Amino acid sequence: MMNDLFIFALNGGGWALKPILEKISVDKLGHYYFSFLRYFISGIIAIPFLIYHYYFNGFPKVYKNDAKLFFKDVVIWGTIVSVVAIAAIMANYYLLEKYDSSFVTPIAEAILLIFNALFSVWILGEKFTTDMGIGLGCIILGILFIYRGKLNLF
Repeated sequence: MMNDLFIFALNGGGWALKPILEKISVDKLGHYYFSFLRYFISGIIAIPFLIYHYYFNGFPKVYKNDAKLFFKDVVIWGTIVSVVAIAAIMANYYLLEKYDSSFVTPIAEAILLIFNALFSVWILGEKFTTDMGIGLGCIILGILFIYRGKLNLF
């Protein structure tokens, strides 16, 4: 359990620091260049990890060492996820180039939580609970109150 708490802290801290570093990068390089260069560099960094993991673990067991099926899924799902991610990150970097990180990130994260809940119910068939609805409502109210002056709301 302690290990998981550390991993949650690392995840939260990394996701909190990421928009700050992205804002600095976007201000220096521009949103268009950074959108693609970030993924290119991430791919280069990922190669040794993929090789290491394959060497010690092989293909995921569900593929029963069927390389053709594995690479087919890699291409299909990699393309779908990459297109969605690049579109989302380009929108995020455009906003970061235009506004402060302290303005963009909380709104983007709140919208992420709302859409994630809705897409999880719609696409994955997960159950939407009353507590989730109340929580999402609180997130929406929080964003409205925090940014009502800047967004010219009530």
